[in-house]
Amino acid sequence: MTFRRARADERETFNEMTLAGLRYWGHDRNHPEAYEGLASILSTADGPESHPVFVLEERTAVVGFYELRDRGDHVELLRMFMQPELIGHGYGRTLWTHAVEQAASMSDRMLIMADPGAVGFYQAMGATLERHQEIAPGFLLGVGWYDLTGEAPWPPNDSGANGPATASD
Repeated sequence: MTFRRARADERETFNEMTLAGLRYWGHDRNHPEAYEGLASILSTADGPESHPVFVLEERTAVVGFYELRDRGDHVELLRMFMQPELIGHGYGRTLWTHAVEQAASMSDRMLIMADPGAVGFYQAMGATLERHQEIAPGFLLGVGWYDLTGEAPWPPNDSGANGPATASD
């Protein structure tokens, strides 16, 4: 497996992979307004020519990609998707590890707006879920942060980095 920078002519490939991922989670059926809204946004969104987009390939086939944007005081993971049939086979962790390395060269924290189906993945990777944000009726994205310094979850919560204090702490 290898990573490379995306080319501008691959934009449609990434948009199709994003929509396929949303279909995998059933959003086209369960939240058609959100699905159609995103499809419309993707058709006009900036692409690899304006911010970092990295592609994971295996034997010249695109396995997945992720997209970062520098927001000044933080970096945002705009999208991270893979071929739906590869979900659960370790490629997400590979994409995530590379994304964290790249993001850490840009900022000390990363914002993640996670699909409901991916919230658990990001939490397992160490992201801290801050809240949910409704982007369409009944469709909630998980809003979370990942500390890129390796020190503690961002933003810190009142209960400490690893949950509430216990008598043994």
